[in-house]
Formats: sequence, C-alpha cells, structure tokens
Amino acid sequence: MSSASAYPARVWELFLTAPGAGLPDAKGDWVAAEAMEPLSATHVRFYLSVGAGVIDAIRYQIRGCPYTVAAAAWLAGRWAGANLADVQIEPRAILAELSAPVTKLGRILLVEEAFRKGLLAAAANA
Repeated sequence: MSSASAYPARVWELFLTAPGAGLPDAKGDWVAAEAMEPLSATHVRFYLSVGAGVIDAIRYQIRGCPYTVAAAAWLAGRWAGANLADVQIEPRAILAELSAPVTKLGRILLVEEAFRKGLLAAAANA
C-alpha cells in the first residue's frame, strides 16, 4: 500500500491520474455504453472508437470509489489498440492487478458490464 493512502499504490496512481477519463473528442465514430448501481450511485460509461476491428481509443466517465476508477482506467489502458476479437476480461484478474479486496468484486463487475456493452456496440457497428 502507498504511504499516501489506504489504497494499494497502483489503485492510488490510477485514481489520481485517471488516464483516459473524460469525453471523447469529436473525431472518429464513437459508441457509448454504461452500467450503474443506484444504491451506491456508482455510474460507469465507456466510449470506444473502433475502426477495422481495432479499438482506436477508449474514454470513460465514472462516478465511483478509487477501485472503480482504477479498474476503468486499467481497462482503457490495457485494451486501447487491441483487436476486438482479442479482448478478454476476467474480473478476478482485474482484482489481482489492482490488489483489490474481494469485497470490491461488485464494483469491478459493474465496470466489466459497461465495457462489455461497449464492445458489443462496437462489434455491431463494425
């Protein structure tokens, strides 16, 4: 864990920098997909720009805890530039990557749901 927070260093880094966060630029054809959990007010929205079966860019907007933000940032960084057919998401692997406790699996599943919906929308537009 980082001495600056109660979170693992990787989570804290991704939360503070949130690489890929924000609205997409006007260039490209973007698809959007989202998932939300009303009790915690967690809301995840991914934007994917895909051309010729390759994810050109990923952006996201999110309201959630540091683990939720870190998971979205990690997915965006991990799969930008990948072929749609090659994308594989394993929630427990994300937990391990972030050194997140299993109690955060619900938040990780929410991030996964939004991202999978984005992949499906991108594949349908291809």
